[in-house]
Amino acid sequence: MRYRRKWYVKLLITLLLAFALLWTTIPAYIVISNSFRRTLEMKEMPPKLIFKPVFSHFEQILTLDNFGKYFCNSMVIACSVTVLTIFLGMLAAYGMKLFKSSLGQHLSNILLLGKMVPAITILIPLFMMMNRLKLTGTYIAPVLAHSCMGLPFVTWLMASFIRDIPTELLEAASVEGCGRMKAFGMIIVPLVKPAIASAVILVMQTSWNELIFSLQLTNLKTYPLTVGVARYVGAVSVDWGKCSAAATITMVPIIIVGFFMQKYLVTGMTAGAVKG
Repeated sequence: MRYRRKWYVKLLITLLLAFALLWTTIPAYIVISNSFRRTLEMKEMPPKLIFKPVFSHFEQILTLDNFGKYFCNSMVIACSVTVLTIFLGMLAAYGMKLFKSSLGQHLSNILLLGKMVPAITILIPLFMMMNRLKLTGTYIAPVLAHSCMGLPFVTWLMASFIRDIPTELLEAASVEGCGRMKAFGMIIVPLVKPAIASAVILVMQTSWNELIFSLQLTNLKTYPLTVGVARYVGAVSVDWGKCSAAATITMVPIIIVGFFMQKYLVTGMTAGAVKG
């Protein structure tokens, strides 16, 4: 009876995992395959699984629509946001570690309340401030906006890791003549690499896929990829070929970042399991 019950449980878990895999991969497959199909082939029902790929959609967006410029803009914005947010978040979390009062211990949870505020509610006042400072249309405006959205979560994430680091390590470093910032670079940073990897993936993905702030705070010279993809969606019709090709290009950097960062995530989880 126990063996049969375990067999049913394993079968149920396998089916759920298979369903989750199909649920996440089928939309990506549709977008990627449509980017290599002719426009008429996209409308065929049922769609053909085997077809002759074409590259005309990619050629059009890269040569005629200046999509390469959008890609470079997204790289500049997303990388700047990732570096700035993680650096400030780690410093804030480190300060909470050194701050001995009860307020410092719970400040990260208080900052997390900022994530509960819908982003659309701060769009108008943020646009007014950026416009007054004459930052609209520059890289600085979306970098600051995306950093403000991601900083509370990164601070909370880093604080949860840094809080578990024994204080004795920092005290020993202080006895050896190591200053607080030197201890931060030599002790804190190496021990929180799994948290940094998680933050890099989450922050970069959020900034890379953000659209609302980018529409209002950028212009033709600083449009990111999300705005470039949105330009193919009209009020009457959608250019599915170009839209799919643009979406396919947009997926690639985040997939690469996740692929290279996963080893740090796995290393951190296994190290914690062994120590436990």
